[in-house]
Amino acid sequence: MPSPIEAEIHRHAQRINAVLESLIPPDRKDFLSEPSWYHLATGGKRIRPALCLMVCEAFGGDSDRALPFAAAVELMHNMLLVHDDIADGDTVRRNKPAVWVKYGLGNGVNVGDYLLARGLHAVMMSPVEPATRVKLLEVYLETFERTVEGQALDINFRCNERFTAEEYLRMAILKTGHYLVIGMLGGALVAGASEAVLHCLRKLGENLGPAFQIRDDLIDLTAGKGRGGVKGSDVREGKPSILYAHALSHSSPGECERLLDILRKPREETTEQDVAWVIGLYERCGALKFAQQMADKLIAEALKELDTLPVEQQPGLRRIITYIAERTT
Repeated sequence: MPSPIEAEIHRHAQRINAVLESLIPPDRKDFLSEPSWYHLATGGKRIRPALCLMVCEAFGGDSDRALPFAAAVELMHNMLLVHDDIADGDTVRRNKPAVWVKYGLGNGVNVGDYLLARGLHAVMMSPVEPATRVKLLEVYLETFERTVEGQALDINFRCNERFTAEEYLRMAILKTGHYLVIGMLGGALVAGASEAVLHCLRKLGENLGPAFQIRDDLIDLTAGKGRGGVKGSDVREGKPSILYAHALSHSSPGECERLLDILRKPREETTEQDVAWVIGLYERCGALKFAQQMADKLIAEALKELDTLPVEQQPGLRRIITYIAERTT
């Protein structure tokens, strides 16, 4: 039985799907629509765009006017997933072959580019005042740029012997913080929310983004992330998680050396035993506990930010933030 907020997200998701179909007609024979919809239809919950509409309504706006931006957020999200699978060599997404696996590497790159282009088109379709449309475009482009900067750190910090928790948080704010609240910022802009609200949302992203990413890192080691039940994909990719950063500074030299040896292996050579050893190390050195405590601290800081808003504006946003914070999948 879905919770009330999950039912609300599902309702908004249906509205967003209709806009997506208008932006990318599913039956067009152009080598773009089919692979785009293959990915878009793989089970994403449309949470980020739904939050855009919910925040718009929470601040007294007409969510119909936010629909194009909400769809643009979903298109950027999926573009990043398509390209992320290529960069990481992940072959499964949402328990199905990744786009690049099914359609080829070239098509995978091209489809990602196409999704971003249609997202930009959607932003420019927004039925708002020209000045607001410019602000929406600025938020969209800034979010994309910051996310790419974070991805650059993610790629180049892999197997770095001096990687720290502080560097992880900087990377996560860039890669996940802006990206997590883009929909909420757009919804608030369409609703004509105050600059204080926009500032609060940005600060929320700085705390919620890393918390969300830490939870994602933990899920990867326990339940997998929609990759056919495979656990430890981040270990196979050598990704610089907060668990890895903590282990480097709380393990013996021999353990650190073995950890680095495993993370440096090509993913196809990383065994189940390797992954199990890394998870065991994270348990022994307290990395799992540290990560959970850090996520809890960041969530508490995010919720504290809401206290800066007028009392009447807090309940709707608090409900949304609490839902994001408590997600486990």
